[in-house]
Order: sequence, then structure tokens, then C-alpha cells
Amino acid sequence: MPKRKSPNAKKLVQSTLQFKSAATVVKCSKCLMTYSTNSPSDLVQHKRYHDLHLNGRKWSAGWGDIVSRVELRMFEKQLDCNGTGETGNRKLSFQLRPQSTYEENEYIVMISPKKPNEVKATLDLMAVVNEELSAPHDENAFWSEFPEPEKPQGKAFVYVKKNRAVGVITIEHIEKTDRGKWMVLDTKSIVPNVIPDVKLGISRIWVSRNHRKHGIATRLLEIARKKSIYGCIVNKWELAWSQPSQSGSILARRYNAVKHQSGKLLLPCYI
Repeated sequence: MPKRKSPNAKKLVQSTLQFKSAATVVKCSKCLMTYSTNSPSDLVQHKRYHDLHLNGRKWSAGWGDIVSRVELRMFEKQLDCNGTGETGNRKLSFQLRPQSTYEENEYIVMISPKKPNEVKATLDLMAVVNEELSAPHDENAFWSEFPEPEKPQGKAFVYVKKNRAVGVITIEHIEKTDRGKWMVLDTKSIVPNVIPDVKLGISRIWVSRNHRKHGIATRLLEIARKKSIYGCIVNKWELAWSQPSQSGSILARRYNAVKHQSGKLLLPCYI
């Protein structure tokens, strides 16, 4: 016979133990962000950070005034043609001139401080730049504000490719002649008692990781010296640097370093 349950018997409940998995902190090899793989908020933050630093910021077609389009040069092969006529054998050679074409979705824009939407978009981009360069975040007023009736104190140019802002340069107008200096590139020391007459200062220059080594930084530098001052193309040595990073020093060496008679490379900079 089955046993009867006592009315006073307690109901037994199966207990389970739950152990939380240890947090795993990793560093992304591409964007270099450190985050926890166990944190949903960290995963979301990393996805956004990764996309911004590798591919740039999404960019509206209406932001900025286009100042340059990226030109592709298409060269046709030389055609040699042999023919025979009344004058005898002759060789006809045709060489077609190179044709200029432009990338439809690749150009450089200049930011207007009077247009809040494009200024805000560029400030968002500059936040990425300053974070990556470990630079101050409060050095944007010279290009983003228009203190009427005064003139703007600088310019910002953005390199757009396939609806993404993949590069940016901010340029400061230098009016005080004593701000220019010559810096010895290999020692980072300042040459005393020599003041170059620089006209523009490179506050920031940046290209997203997936678009580096494609000439974008050089194109931004060229546009900056040609378009920053209306009606004036600045010489390369009149374009000064402000504390270039390691990669910035490599770019500066290639772009506008000047060789001194001592054999040392000098870089125009400003303070």
C-alpha cells in the first residue's frame, strides 16, 4: 500500500547555485579600445567606437561647401599604326591625351561656422580625433565660431568618401609673427633666435584607420594651404605644425620639412 503523506510534512524545493562568469576584458587589435565582453553596454560602445575610428563618421551630402573633388587620371595607350600609301611606307602614331574624371562620392568640403548642423557634425568628428590623439577637446572655437564683426580665426576641412567623413584638418590663422618657430625634427628641440614668418597653423589632422596611406592627409594639407586664406596660396614652409604625433612627424617630414646646411631636418611649427 502507498504511504500516506503526513499533513505536517514540508514540501521540499530543489535548490540551484548560479555562478557568474568572470568578466573578460579585452583590447581590440584594430581600434585599440579596451572593453568587457560580458557587458552589453561595453559591447554597444565598442561597436560604435570601432566603426567611427576605422570608417569615419556618417556624413550628409548637404554639409560643407565642396572646395575640391578627387581627380582620377585615365591614360590611354599609345596606338601605333603601319600603313602603305602613294608616298611609300609610313608609320602613324596616335597618342590620346589623358582624360580627367572625378570620383562621384569623394571630395573635400570647407565647414562654415554659420551653419550649425555641419559644425555639430564636425565637432562630433573632432571628439573622435582628440580622443585618439589624447588632445584637448576645447580647441575648436577658432574654426567653429564666427564672432562678428571679426573674421573667423581659422578653417576646418573634411574629407568625404562614400558618405563618410574619413579625414579632417583644422587650420588656425597666425597673425602674430612671433608664434612661428623652427623645430629640429629628430630631437624636437626649438632653434633659438630664428622666427619663420608662418601664416597658418595645423591644429589637428586625422584620417580614419581604414583610409590611411592613400594620400588623404596630403590632399588635406594641399587644400588647407590653398583655400584657408582667400586669394592666397601659402607656401609649404609657411604652414606650421603644433606638436605633431609620431605619425604626424612622419607626414611632416615628407610634406614640408626643410634641410638645414648642418644636414638636420627642420620643421616649421607654432606655439
